[in-house]
Amino acid sequence: MSMNAIEIPADVTAWLNGVFSTCNERVTEKLCANPNVPEESLDLSWIEELSRHSTAVTLESDWTVRLRAHFLGGLRHWNGWEVADIGILLFIRAGGVLRRRKVALLQSKRLYPTNMAVSEESLIDYAIGFARLADPEDIGTSIAFETDFRFDGQCRYGALTIGSHQAAAIENFQRDRGLRIYYQFYNPWTTPFSQRVPLRGYVPPEGPVVLGVRIVPASTVHAIAPSVGRSPSLDDLAAAQVPDGYGWRLEAFISEELLSCREGNAFSSTSDDAIDGLFYRRSGAIAAAIGITIEGPEGSLGQFD
Repeated sequence: MSMNAIEIPADVTAWLNGVFSTCNERVTEKLCANPNVPEESLDLSWIEELSRHSTAVTLESDWTVRLRAHFLGGLRHWNGWEVADIGILLFIRAGGVLRRRKVALLQSKRLYPTNMAVSEESLIDYAIGFARLADPEDIGTSIAFETDFRFDGQCRYGALTIGSHQAAAIENFQRDRGLRIYYQFYNPWTTPFSQRVPLRGYVPPEGPVVLGVRIVPASTVHAIAPSVGRSPSLDDLAAAQVPDGYGWRLEAFISEELLSCREGNAFSSTSDDAIDGLFYRRSGAIAAAIGITIEGPEGSLGQFD
């Protein structure tokens, strides 16, 4: 039976979709309330939300699911780079036998507002550490100064530049290691969207998330804006007819594309060079990882034969 023929119970798919849908909402709500937040902060919220589900859950089908989150901290935090910010390992067991291993690598990039004002973290921020909270320039600046942040289709993913060192590193990594990388785009709840700060209170956006966190293959993104030095915009994604208009929604990518094995990368063992170099060394080229383990009860092995 092929990987696409795996029969995962519907309640497992629905549970994962619900968990990652909530993750999408929490991260997107944070971006809307803090429109100039650095993308690293959004990654931390992503991981924190999923860490709430670190205890295994047995569903009505008698299949059990567990999520485990781990912050690694790659070399980019000091003097290097990362090919992905978050790595996802998927393991499927049935009848006590490990039947499937998949990996998906996500490189996070946030949408910049029209004024391009985003608090980007840099090497000096990590070198100074907690003293940043007492930065003389920040303390001497009024926090009551009003600023409007607006998002529309012309807004760009300002930290993603075609032809940059990181983009080249991603392309080389995919070629040399044979592992696909995906951009995870952090977007506001919908567009157009505007937020004035200081806020008049924390009020979550109304209705379902229309835009939110989207996933697009890196190879597709790099082909959208081939000119060196250009950052792709939200309209660029729409014009390129990427999946679901602006990329797969986070929950759909996990519960449909990764789980069904249409996307991601299969691997045979955690000792594979590519996997070991990413997940089992603190100097690996990712910052954080989660593990999704799905286990079927005794007698479910036949679904995989």
